[in-house]
Amino acid sequence: MRALVPLVLVSLLGAVPQQPPAPEKVTLPGTSLSFQTVALPGLPEKLGPFRIGVKKVTWAEFNAYFESKDLAAGVDAVTRPTRAISFFGQVGVPAHFLEPQRPVTNVRWHSAISYCDWLSKKTGGYWRLPTEPEWEYAARAGEAGEAPASLDEVAWHKGNSQARTHDGGEKKPNAFGLYDTLGNLWEYCLEFQTGTEFAPLLKGGCWNSPAEQLKFSTRTGVPLSWFEEDPNRPRSVWWLTNKDVSQGFRVVCAADPADQKERLAAASKIELKVLGSKEKTLKIESSQAFFAEVSCEIRNAGDKALDEVEVLVWYLDEKGKPHMTDIAGANKPGQATFSKAWPVLASSAQGAGVRAPLKPGDSRKFTIDLPQTFDNPPDVDPEKFAGRATNVRFSK
Repeated sequence: MRALVPLVLVSLLGAVPQQPPAPEKVTLPGTSLSFQTVALPGLPEKLGPFRIGVKKVTWAEFNAYFESKDLAAGVDAVTRPTRAISFFGQVGVPAHFLEPQRPVTNVRWHSAISYCDWLSKKTGGYWRLPTEPEWEYAARAGEAGEAPASLDEVAWHKGNSQARTHDGGEKKPNAFGLYDTLGNLWEYCLEFQTGTEFAPLLKGGCWNSPAEQLKFSTRTGVPLSWFEEDPNRPRSVWWLTNKDVSQGFRVVCAADPADQKERLAAASKIELKVLGSKEKTLKIESSQAFFAEVSCEIRNAGDKALDEVEVLVWYLDEKGKPHMTDIAGANKPGQATFSKAWPVLASSAQGAGVRAPLKPGDSRKFTIDLPQTFDNPPDVDPEKFAGRATNVRFSK
């Protein structure tokens, strides 16, 4: 479960704060729920400032997303996940893991990014998963060692968790005021293990990880054992079926609601062109998953330089209309027909070509892996795609 650490993660140490940053309350409109974030200053010439969730996303917060009535589609297993309680009942996950204040678990990467998209729409901010450099900087909070000096004070692991997840806040926070950055549950990062090929990356370890594995640099992918009990074919892109209930996520706010109107205007001026596509098979141990690798190009037709550009790409039907829902039925449960990418990302771990800002008039090519559609013509044209920018962050 170890992988090479990208070079961009080197030297993410900053000064240890004298006291944690003051938390800021974020209310979920239309609900009684709220959560807290802290603003982190970043590191000069290395990492820009951002806000990050004090705790991992809870079941109560996640349930508000996929049960939300303000979205056009219902809980359809395609644009949003199926209900976790019914899904987990198929694989024997104990009910107590789903208690509202416990951290949400067994989500896949599509579930996590879709929650962030919903959160952006609800609050007006620009929310996403942390990049690996952001995650490690936040988790370290100035710590110079491989792990916290007093691991048992801040982390749930195999030796002290009582074989379960815990509510956020039962252990001590780190120097930034963040809970459970190590242990309790693995946390998804925004980008993949290497490059753009669909291979989600998680950090931090979980409640059943041996204590010696809980290091800031520890990273893992999604092993076959985490979803091999899924009875569906193709497997769900929303849920993992492992009884170890090992993975969750926390959120980052890259831009505040104050500039929402300006960000949306800038996103509308990003021109996206689909250059081509090819079928692709990805293997995890003995398992295969089928994707479409779509080649695209964006161009900044606006007048502001951008440090981040988030794009959404989807299948088209034979009439050229978006195919965002599974029309054909239950023979392909849980199969999303879209994905997101960040071809411009100043805090990326993937290289200078992605981290460089997109200036007015600049273009950039990228590829994105979409779960292969299992619908048939005329409901979908498996070789036609479209996309658009959904959010941006301005260069300073």
